[in-house]
Amino acid sequence: MIEIRDLHKSFKKLKVLNGVDLTVEDGQVVGIIGASGSGKSTLLRCIDYLEKPNSGHIRFDDVDFDVSKATKNDVNYMKSHTTMVFQQFNLFKQKTALENIMEGLVIVQKKSRHEAKEIAEKYLDLVGLSDRADHYPSQLSGGQQQRVAIARALALDPKVILFDEPTSALDPEMIQEVLKVIQKVAKSGKTMVIVSHEMNFIYEICDKVVFLEDGKVLQEGTPAEVLVHTDNERIKQFVSKVNFIETYVNQYNI
Repeated sequence: MIEIRDLHKSFKKLKVLNGVDLTVEDGQVVGIIGASGSGKSTLLRCIDYLEKPNSGHIRFDDVDFDVSKATKNDVNYMKSHTTMVFQQFNLFKQKTALENIMEGLVIVQKKSRHEAKEIAEKYLDLVGLSDRADHYPSQLSGGQQQRVAIARALALDPKVILFDEPTSALDPEMIQEVLKVIQKVAKSGKTMVIVSHEMNFIYEICDKVVFLEDGKVLQEGTPAEVLVHTDNERIKQFVSKVNFIETYVNQYNI
């Protein structure tokens, strides 16, 4: 479980997170939504410690610390048990799909190349890309590259996977193939935190939705509570401007 209390993050004079509280239970899928600039991606990066928060408190399982006094062990624990799937894939251009997945297993987790190859092949198969194992990123579509990035994240077996707008860099026809893979991962019971503007997908996949506004949590609850039945006028305004269908029919069944 991750429990975040009163988290603050500023970039010079720009205050991006302004006292965020967030709890993510084991096996839970949490969606973080809100307008651009509300702090969604920064929150994910603070969880993964790609950005160091200015103040606040984090508890991750039995590790409990004040972020302003975080030790190297605290940070390493966070980094070793979370992994991020980015907007722009971040694959090594000079390595094949298989080699991209193997890299972290060999370099970070010190597995043998033989074991890493077996794990990488398993997760390439899971995302439906076994036949692309020897392809380089330049030979893959954007959707395929993102599926490789998801396989890479899964191969590391983190406790929590963080998705930062995983479909925002994709052409419309490629979005659904990536969303199907994420839904498949969610059904496996993996704990996930997802930042996305795909509201129908968030409604369908998430156990909890958190709406951020100006670096604060404006509301949290079930997808129906936040996206359909909210009394908050700001959220109503937001939902009215995004492509959300209240009578949503699941288009992402596998």
